Amino acid sequence: MVLMELDEEDKQLLMELEYNFPLSSTPYLDLSSKLGIREDELLSRIKTLIDNEIIKRIGMYINFRAKGMEGALVAADIPLDNLEKYRRISLGIHELTHNFIRNHPRYNVWLVIKAENRNQLDKKIESLMEEVNARDYVTLYSKKSLKLSVKYDIIRGISWSQVEELAEKVPTAEELGINKELLKQLSLPLPIVKRPFEDIAKKFNMSEDELVDLIYEMKKKHVVKDYGATLNGEKVGIKENAMLLLNTDNIEEGCNNIALNLREATHVVLRESNKPWDYLCYCMLHGRDKPTIYTAVKKAIELTNARSYMLLFSLDNLKPGIVI
Repeated sequence: MVLMELDEEDKQLLMELEYNFPLSSTPYLDLSSKLGIREDELLSRIKTLIDNEIIKRIGMYINFRAKGMEGALVAADIPLDNLEKYRRISLGIHELTHNFIRNHPRYNVWLVIKAENRNQLDKKIESLMEEVNARDYVTLYSKKSLKLSVKYDIIRGISWSQVEELAEKVPTAEELGINKELLKQLSLPLPIVKRPFEDIAKKFNMSEDELVDLIYEMKKKHVVKDYGATLNGEKVGIKENAMLLLNTDNIEEGCNNIALNLREATHVVLRESNKPWDYLCYCMLHGRDKPTIYTAVKKAIELTNARSYMLLFSLDNLKPGIVI
């Protein structure tokens, strides 16, 4: 496909869809009024941006803890001869999302995987590692998910999030009295139609306004994250993504500081390991080039008083286009 050239109107639209997508029963009408264009024209432009793979999806992410799940980042040493086998297997694992080859001297594959509980998670990881003859691996469990906001400031060429407070605990669907199936439906991309919440609301015997109010409440409780458009970084000039792992004297305080003050960080997770491992504060950074990311890393080191760090750039995406 020929790369679509973005004009200033497209860039403005993408930024609005990322950062200011209305939470209402008629979000496209509301946005078209704000931008001074017809709703039909807005929908057509958005569909073109999706067809050109510039927008991955419009919707929201449901925190996996609200679904009662456990998650982990796995660093694996997989023989080069088995990488293609691993890639094919991973494509068939729905709960395996982030999946990259990175420039670590020992662990070449870094993946995120989820399961119903810690025991199932361990079994799933062990089975996968055995199947691809991994020589070694480290499981970095998600102890606390502090931030998820995959937003790109395409004007400045850097990932950039809005400031939000930290959640001490994310309630489960059961604690909220919400049907888990509703959370699964809300995890899917919203349709590009005038009333995107209509079908979901009908399915669960709600009015559209009731559903919108519920989503608003779940946003406040950190169940709903990253509402709005998710962009394809490669197509909007965000060429580099890097995983930053930090080692500091007070890892929890340092990780909190990253989540609250490093707006360039898209994911921030406090982790615990299944074996000795010093780097337990994790965040992701995205930028137009490596120097842009290095600037954000310098901020992260200052915020955490880091003793040491690992900065791992992506060499290959083994599961591109996946957003769950």
